[in-house]
Amino acid sequence: MKAWLSRKLGSGGIGSSGPLFVANMLEAALPFLRNIALAHLISPTDFGLAISLSVVIGIVEVLTDFGLPVFAVRKTSDTPPAVMMGTLQSLALIRAALIGLVLVAASPWIAGLFEAHGDFTVYALLGIVVVVRGFENLGVKEMMRHYVFWREATVLASAQGMGALVTVVSAWMGYGFACMLHGMLATALVTVALSHLLSPTPFRLAWNTDAAQEVARFGRPLLVNGLAVSCTLGDRLLVGSVLGPAQLALYNVAYGTATLPRTVAAKFLTSIFLPLFVANHERKRGPELFDTWAWILSCIAFAYGLALSLVGDQVLAFVFGPAFQPSRLFMCLAGISICVKFLMLLPAPQAYASGNTGLVAFGSILSALAVIPGAVLLLWQRDVNAFLLGLAVSEFVGLLVYSRRAIREQAFTRTTTWLVIAVPLALLASLALLTGLKPQMSFQAWCVACAVALGLSATAYGLIVLRCRIGLRMLFTT
Repeated sequence: MKAWLSRKLGSGGIGSSGPLFVANMLEAALPFLRNIALAHLISPTDFGLAISLSVVIGIVEVLTDFGLPVFAVRKTSDTPPAVMMGTLQSLALIRAALIGLVLVAASPWIAGLFEAHGDFTVYALLGIVVVVRGFENLGVKEMMRHYVFWREATVLASAQGMGALVTVVSAWMGYGFACMLHGMLATALVTVALSHLLSPTPFRLAWNTDAAQEVARFGRPLLVNGLAVSCTLGDRLLVGSVLGPAQLALYNVAYGTATLPRTVAAKFLTSIFLPLFVANHERKRGPELFDTWAWILSCIAFAYGLALSLVGDQVLAFVFGPAFQPSRLFMCLAGISICVKFLMLLPAPQAYASGNTGLVAFGSILSALAVIPGAVLLLWQRDVNAFLLGLAVSEFVGLLVYSRRAIREQAFTRTTTWLVIAVPLALLASLALLTGLKPQMSFQAWCVACAVALGLSATAYGLIVLRCRIGLRMLFTT
């Protein structure tokens, strides 16, 4: 049965990535549904503390991420594969142990930060979750190099499903905010168990100094990247401190919910394109894959930004209630911001494939700096739309700088790259300008405007396919 699954799901380029796409969607949907359930099962205070647990572990994980799962896919060292994988596993365990110790030592301070002084042991136990995750078998990640995505998809979907179930059951049983800890531990245990069961490479610890140094060279820039990513979380602090908790709640629900699918899509797209760029890099092929990747990313970015602009405000009001309905202008600006965030992925797969992780860190630094102009406008206008406008404009400037460097260092065609950036952002900016000038426009008229933008985009993207080197067929062959 295992061999049959490998034959059916483990070949054919990104055409075999369907299970991973489903798993990534579940990774976004299950925590969202879990949070809705928790809001009805535990008190608002406990709900806030439960979210704080996920925030703490998320920030610590990002700050210490130096790309071990990615290196397992792109490794090019002359070190024997078994020794290299053993070194990666050892580094993962060392990292987990250090994070665990830090969380235990800092737990009283973290608990005090969230005014939960008597519950610091719950925060300390987050260290156990991280240590358990350190035993995950990276062989499942390695298989994605060969377009075998179903193993990773099975691990991811099963772990997220079990974690959400345990969290909700624990909350129903009256464990308060500790239910989140129980769910995290369940997620970690299932991840480790299934990674060992599904990995074709047995788990072993080894150490090779040359291999460890190569991993360190690859991972050091990603630590800067993690720091920059953590800084981007400062937008919540800014809005809350300047406009108060009510506006913070609205901003967090509206912008946070809007960015969640983009985060999952970014992870999925990078995962499925990384093997293609690794092969492209090793075989020293031309720019066709680069231009095709840029075109696909641009199409996805525009479609997502258009959907947010069209119905984002109404969907949020339906799910969270009328009190959490943002303005149409807010959702248009959010659509532009998230479109830019998608396009900032342009250099990422090739950067990982070639080991140029400094380029990835550079992009994250630009994204972190984009918060500053938004903060200035927020302090001046004291309006959340002004903040988002400043954020979107500065992110766009960062994208231009980042894309220029990507064109210079990678094989992107200059004309194609600027076209796939200009088309979605010009159309979305036009919609934002329209709703800014006519905020009382009826929904029917707004649908017509968005339909016109969609028709123009279809024409533009079709012309790009005809005039530029876009090879969609190459994505489904290895």
